[in-house]
Order: sequence, then C-alpha cells, then structure tokens
Amino acid sequence: MALIIEDGSEVINANSFVTDLEYTTYATAKGLVVAATAELREVDLFAGMDYLASKESYLQGRRVSSTQAVLYPRIGVYIFGYSVASDAIPDNLKRSQMEAAAYSTSGTLLSNTEITNAQTEKLDTLSITYFKGGSTSTVNLQRVNVHLQPLLIDTNSLVRT
Repeated sequence: MALIIEDGSEVINANSFVTDLEYTTYATAKGLVVAATAELREVDLFAGMDYLASKESYLQGRRVSSTQAVLYPRIGVYIFGYSVASDAIPDNLKRSQMEAAAYSTSGTLLSNTEITNAQTEKLDTLSITYFKGGSTSTVNLQRVNVHLQPLLIDTNSLVRT
C-alpha cells in the first residue's frame, strides 16, 4: 500500500500526514533510527497513524466531514490560543506521527491484550492456580505525546456555558 497524504483537503483514502521524504528528513535531523526501505518506513508511518487514531477521542474539535479518511482536518482546534484553520494539518500532528513511526521500529504502539482473572482452573484431578488479578502493560510515548499535547482537549480548565 502506498502513502496517500492528507493535505487538509479531505483526500480520498488518505493514510498519512507526512511523506516518506518528510519522515526521513525529520528522523535524520533528530538522530532517530528508521527502517532502511521506503516500504518498511510506510508500515511504520501506518502504525503511527493507528496510534494517533487511538487518541482521537481526546482531540480538540471535530472532523470537518463524517466521510474523511483520517482524523484531520478538524474544526474547532486551538494551538496555544490560536485558531487552526479547518483545512490545516498542524505540524504538531505531523511530528507526532513521525515520532510514533520511529518508535514502532523497536516496539509495539498498540497491542491487543487479554486479562484472565481466574484464580484456579480445574480439569479432573489437574488443578492450576494463578496469581490473583492480572496485569497489562501500556506504552507511554512521551516523545509522541509532547507534540500531540497542544492538540488535545484541555482538561485543566473550567468553561462556563
């Protein structure tokens, strides 16, 4: 699958906010390790998009259209107190995708987990006892989130209506 870049005009079937060239240029400037081939870098950029999609419910504003392929462009977004045009793709979002893509070369961004809380299982005379509870692990992507933060809903302020 090839990258189809969303430029703010609601590109049909868009699947990335950045090109391979933008990604490799950014990674080189930041000293990040990225995949050696364009095809593998695309896979990483797709993983970055999936991570961003998982954060959509926390983003400011709403999609411009219910039929657009990806989470931007959006209406009602403010960065540092300034309105973002409804046809813009913020640089913060692009940096977030690229940071997530770079991380995905060495780790999993999103995982499917199952927690089994059974204390004991018994089959005939065989009995197995597990620890109580269960555990999960999550990835905290600070390098991604630092760029994404200005685009998120501010939960630290009160609004009167």
